[in-house]
Amino acid sequence: MSNTRTPLRVAPSVQGGPSMANPHYLSARPVLPTTVSVSTGDANEWPEAQLPGLGEDQFQEPNPGKSLLTRLLSIPLIAGALMFLWRDKKGGARMAMAAASACPVDKGLDPKDKSRDAKAERFRASETRRTVFFYNDWRKARSGWRLFSAIASMPTSQVCWAVFTEVALISVISAFACYCQVIGFPYLSLHSSAFSLSLPSLSLLLVFRTNQCYARWDDARRILGASLNRSRDVARQAIGWFPRDDKGEILRERMCRYMQSWPYVLKCHLRGGPGGCENDDNIREDLAGILTPAEIELLIKSGHRPMHVLQCMTEIGREGNLPIPAQINLDQSLAAFSDVVGGCERILRTPIPLSYSRMTARFLMLWLLGLPFSLSLDIVKAGLSVWMTVPVVAVIAFLLLGIEELATQLEEPFSILPMGPYANTCKTNIDGLAV
Repeated sequence: MSNTRTPLRVAPSVQGGPSMANPHYLSARPVLPTTVSVSTGDANEWPEAQLPGLGEDQFQEPNPGKSLLTRLLSIPLIAGALMFLWRDKKGGARMAMAAASACPVDKGLDPKDKSRDAKAERFRASETRRTVFFYNDWRKARSGWRLFSAIASMPTSQVCWAVFTEVALISVISAFACYCQVIGFPYLSLHSSAFSLSLPSLSLLLVFRTNQCYARWDDARRILGASLNRSRDVARQAIGWFPRDDKGEILRERMCRYMQSWPYVLKCHLRGGPGGCENDDNIREDLAGILTPAEIELLIKSGHRPMHVLQCMTEIGREGNLPIPAQINLDQSLAAFSDVVGGCERILRTPIPLSYSRMTARFLMLWLLGLPFSLSLDIVKAGLSVWMTVPVVAVIAFLLLGIEELATQLEEPFSILPMGPYANTCKTNIDGLAV
């Protein structure tokens, strides 16, 4: 048998086709020869071999035009993400135009602070977000165009802008993962089964956190609603039970004024304190037409302002020499107001366990940061350009981070509940009773 070397042709496509290989990874590797030589005695004894290899056509992208388009679409996204991260490091990126131009009524926030967190807090404290619904508002909320309106309002959404930095960072990581595939560096690739197995656990963490935060918001809303109802009831009792003489008129007027000041004092108490969005200027502004300047200054100097108001109302009731049933009802109402303060302080000062919140945030960020290194392979297997990973991962990150941000906003409900309109409603209702 003669020792001749016969070149054998390799099939241009192999089992599995292009979907089983990464064309971007292969395109950067040196092209292997499509013929191999084997030692044989007779060239006619060996048919055309179907050896496991890759042909030259598999070193090309599936669709060059589509790949060019996705790269062009990815360039502005990546550039914008890098610019945003740089500006955020220098002093904070801009919120939405509506958020930046919002006029918050809270005096405790420094308007000169240009950091990202300060802008977010000013927008969060803006009265334009503390909405009280009426019938026309409900008509708009259930309109057939509500879904399109929700999409159109994304540029001015505080939730969208609150997660923009994280989404931008994840987009940059996605671009890096795509580049690793293009240059032929597969060692950072991750198997998709790890993300499929961990996704149910992540979903449970997010759902539980969102439900608990909504329960806190709902609890705060119920407490404030009960306080509003009780304030009207106390004003009604004061108007009906105080004597119809000069002293009784003075005590009735004082009781109604302190009852009107109660929701404003509670609002500033819950939103004030160190680093709060309201301070003494808010109290002076809110109570200017309700209490006298001397009463306002005495209130500000008190150690616990809501309890100071309740104590003043207790003394007014004692001076009025009310009948025993009226005294009992008044004392029960003031005790209910004390329970309102305690319930609100419980929600304000006791967050969801920090270990749970931090673990959820860590799990979510690590999951999203690793997702591009797995999803890029699946996108290539689907016959798409690897650069499609960037927008796909950005959308997934926006949705999941938006859920986590929504839970964060609901966890502390007093900065987003319309306590100002509630207080105005209480004042208007008591004025109507006094007439």
